[in-house]
Amino acid sequence: MTTELWEYRPGSHHAADLTLVGYEVEATDGPLGHVDQDAGDHLLVDTRPWVPGAPVLVPVGLVARIDHLELVVHLDCPRARVRSAPPSAALDRGDRGGRGGRRGPGLSPAGRAALDAHYVRGAGDVSGAGRAG
Repeated sequence: MTTELWEYRPGSHHAADLTLVGYEVEATDGPLGHVDQDAGDHLLVDTRPWVPGAPVLVPVGLVARIDHLELVVHLDCPRARVRSAPPSAALDRGDRGGRGGRRGPGLSPAGRAALDAHYVRGAGDVSGAGRAG
């Protein structure tokens, strides 16, 4: 499992005491949606109307920076990478520790592995997408 994918990058301006729920999410090629849940190691992003379908899970390691004044989370991958991720309903999510009730459910090791495979090991199928890990 790639640890960097599940931790905020240095310099991303993550503030542990703030939830990102309600923040807009921008991919490298445009708007993606807004944060519905902030689970600490991933964000549940409602992609409507930009990407049809169910909400998607985005590991926080894809966050390039957070603009707390404009309430925007900037990712370092294109919308196509997020759109082709496994749907959140297909990933094993359980109630594994909401910090102070402000965070959403955690992600199981199997769910993390599925997203690792998509964002890291499967990064070659979308130009400019994902991070090497």
